[in-house]
Amino acid sequence: MLYELRRYDVAPGKLPALLERFGGFTVNKWKEYGFRLIGFWTPMLGEKSNQVVYIWGWESFEERARKNAQWRNDPERAKVWAESEKDGLLVNRVYNQLMEPTAYSQLDACEAYGPDANTRAPYCFELREYQAMPQKIQNITDRFGNFTIGAFKQHGFRQVGYWRNVMGGNDHQLIYMLAWESINERVQKFDTFGKDPERARVFGESEKNGPIVQQVTTTILRPAAFSPMK
Repeated sequence: MLYELRRYDVAPGKLPALLERFGGFTVNKWKEYGFRLIGFWTPMLGEKSNQVVYIWGWESFEERARKNAQWRNDPERAKVWAESEKDGLLVNRVYNQLMEPTAYSQLDACEAYGPDANTRAPYCFELREYQAMPQKIQNITDRFGNFTIGAFKQHGFRQVGYWRNVMGGNDHQLIYMLAWESINERVQKFDTFGKDPERARVFGESEKNGPIVQQVTTTILRPAAFSPMK
């Protein structure tokens, strides 16, 4: 499975109209074309507040190309777009990157990150993007697979999935997603993880020849009402 991470920079004041277009038309129309919407969010905390973020799932590049062509040529889509943008564009720009899951990605192993959403309040989600030092992306990927995901589980982290870029972004990124009941839970569990002596030992060993992470970008996301992932 391939995953497409898409981020829209929304025009000022247009977020309600864009969400209405997605929720009232686009998401249901995608279902007709067989699009797999994994999740759809707006930022709570992070670099940009005027964004929507969503992820598609694809079986192949060919499926993506075929279904996107059908969607772009849909006459009803053109009509709805024209009506919704009669007072100006809703989106300034779109960023997208195609990702493949790591061998330990929970989403592809069908490991649930929590109980059924109908039995609980929606989670907030954290999108974390690790930029590796040059030639160190495999070191980061291996450290997660050999240690961090197990330690996260031990400390009660809800892990959604882990990915590497195939197209877009860059080839020195590891992207993953976590789910939290609250910001307070996130702070408490990351604090506990940070004080774990085994973490200090493993991280020290993995960085004996220098740091392997250049920077980490994190965005806290709120699921939209129509998001499959909550």
